[in-house]
Amino acid sequence: MMARPLKYYLPVCGLGLTQIMGYGTLLYSYAVLLPLMADELGLGLSDVFGLLSIGFFFGGLSAIVAGFAVDRIGGRWVMSLGSVASAGGLWGLSQVTGPIGLTVAILLTQMAAMFVLYDVAFASIAKLRPGQAAQSAISGITLFGGVASTIYWPLTLALSNLYGWQVTWQIHAASVLLICVPAHWFSLSAENGISAPLDIGKRETATWPPLQGPTRRHAMIWMVLSFTFSGYSMGALMSLWVSNVEALGHSAAVAVTAGALIGPAKTAGRFFELIFGRALHPLITSFISLGLMTLGFSILLGFGATFAGLIVFAVLYGMGDGIKTITMGTLPLALFGPEGFGARLGWIAFIRMSVNSSSPFLFAWITESYGGWTSFLVMALFIFMGLAALFFVKRHAR
Repeated sequence: MMARPLKYYLPVCGLGLTQIMGYGTLLYSYAVLLPLMADELGLGLSDVFGLLSIGFFFGGLSAIVAGFAVDRIGGRWVMSLGSVASAGGLWGLSQVTGPIGLTVAILLTQMAAMFVLYDVAFASIAKLRPGQAAQSAISGITLFGGVASTIYWPLTLALSNLYGWQVTWQIHAASVLLICVPAHWFSLSAENGISAPLDIGKRETATWPPLQGPTRRHAMIWMVLSFTFSGYSMGALMSLWVSNVEALGHSAAVAVTAGALIGPAKTAGRFFELIFGRALHPLITSFISLGLMTLGFSILLGFGATFAGLIVFAVLYGMGDGIKTITMGTLPLALFGPEGFGARLGWIAFIRMSVNSSSPFLFAWITESYGGWTSFLVMALFIFMGLAALFFVKRHAR
């Protein structure tokens, strides 16, 4: 009786831990460290975030390979080796002395990231837990990942203040190598695969038949558009949050304090989805997620000059973002079925990231040229377009 719970929860807990560390080191740390690197290397903010945009584009290319690899050999080798490569990229970031070295390090890091973050984790857990069990497991994994920004923004800021950006990247690299590699290897052992649903809060799951024919193709197009529009803002926000909030007249400490609430809000949103989502179709939860994010941006645009406005935005946006992360795995699974799930997520990630790769550069340029408020306004417009695209998915998914 004691062996079953460990076997039952180990994949979700192991991948949950690695998602906290993966997103913390491979994404959220940029918001704190890239501006410091830009100052020391004599580069502009839009220059370094332009390089990050290039990294996101090539990361999208590697997402296709990662998705096919998970379908063929499973996630154990893919995510373990991806962690080794990620650690190498993070260490490389600590060694850069100019724009060429920074470009190479960012390219390596972002390409490796696609082998260890959510899309690959979702596909890996779907192979271990076929059918509806995968949807509950995906929700469980994202429940952990929501606290990544809460942990890593303050942690990265503290480390950089104490030791500088070079040592901070080295600490991140060592932690990924020493913790994430064994976590992926042991949590994704084939013996941890189980077909029963993950019984968190006695979640009730429902089976939705995959779409067929032209309806399937049209729904796929609008779903990818929704993911792409909303994702265009999401990636830039987490990378530029500190800089944009400073442009509104706040200090970096205030930005980090408010931004740190996004993580717990993500976790809260995912917890509510896990407990109360029950038999709701993922399309419904997609509407809820983007609705919360749209409302959050409305508050930010109206009251972002106040600390209270930042807090309310962080809570609403975080809850919506948290739920949306789940639906990026569960909605394709519900609409199109489990066959070829890893490759499908890889192609979706490629399209999404190929388009969204320009967002850090674009929004950094908007912030430098027109200010943080305008940058947030354009982000809000993309979120709204993502919400509008869902109505067309709904029409074809009837």
